Amino acid sequence: MNIKAARIADGFPGERLTILPEAVVRRARVLPVCRDLCVTHTGRFDRVRGHFVDRPHGRPEYVLIVCLAGKGRVKLETHEHHLSRGHGIVLPPQRAHAYVADTSDPWSLFWFHFTGRKAADYAAALELDPVHPRFWVQDIEQLADAFEECFSYVLGGYTNADLLGLSTAFSRLLGRCRTFRRSANLRLRRTENRVLHTLQFMRENLHRTLTLKEIAHHASLSVPHFGAMFRRQLNCPPLGMHIRLRMQRACELLAGTDHNIGEIGNALGYADPLYFSRMFRQKTGESPSQYRRTQVSPRM
Repeated sequence: MNIKAARIADGFPGERLTILPEAVVRRARVLPVCRDLCVTHTGRFDRVRGHFVDRPHGRPEYVLIVCLAGKGRVKLETHEHHLSRGHGIVLPPQRAHAYVADTSDPWSLFWFHFTGRKAADYAAALELDPVHPRFWVQDIEQLADAFEECFSYVLGGYTNADLLGLSTAFSRLLGRCRTFRRSANLRLRRTENRVLHTLQFMRENLHRTLTLKEIAHHASLSVPHFGAMFRRQLNCPPLGMHIRLRMQRACELLAGTDHNIGEIGNALGYADPLYFSRMFRQKTGESPSQYRRTQVSPRM
């Protein structure tokens, strides 16, 4: 990566940057929740021409970078990745990396460095890898709002409550990165949106058994293509997801109504109460009657 034209590494006007003091980080590392996911650096800047960072030995923490506007390039060891609006990237600890803003359309970024006992689990949950560490979020304003929530917790003097708020807000931001992730390719994104719309179709049809052909038809996709796309997006086969949704509704009815088990099963398309009970146990690990006994349903 050629960064000779870049001049500004840090300390420029308009930059919001917070590096938690080492004593604060040490305290966070022993606090409940914070010790599992601890933010050590965070910041944001907008449209800074000439911005660059070069770290031949990486950082001891994970680094999350999200591009809000403009363009730039990130090099992780030998692989180079282009970032534009909506792209994010996670750089693993102790891995050489460098990044630089585009000369004609410099990027706006926010970033976090994070560590902790479960930092690797949070990074793994994004389902990225060193060769493909980049993701794309369609609704980037969701992440911009999540950053502002996180940043609000570094302005209060690093109390234990602030550190807890920062860790939990950052965990939600990572969750949004995964939940709102889409393909940057417009054609693939349209297919992904069709797949996600079938979830609503499933929820509207909890009272009956659906076929894979019926769900695929609702998405206007072939059965093989729909099945493959659904698994890739949701890590679950379509019919398996429909059963999960039916059992989720069964839990709600068991906890919140006085209907007997046969009535609940029948409302969800299971004419045989024994088969319904068997499916419920298979998905939840306990029978409908056992589940109902463990629930406390408040009455107004």
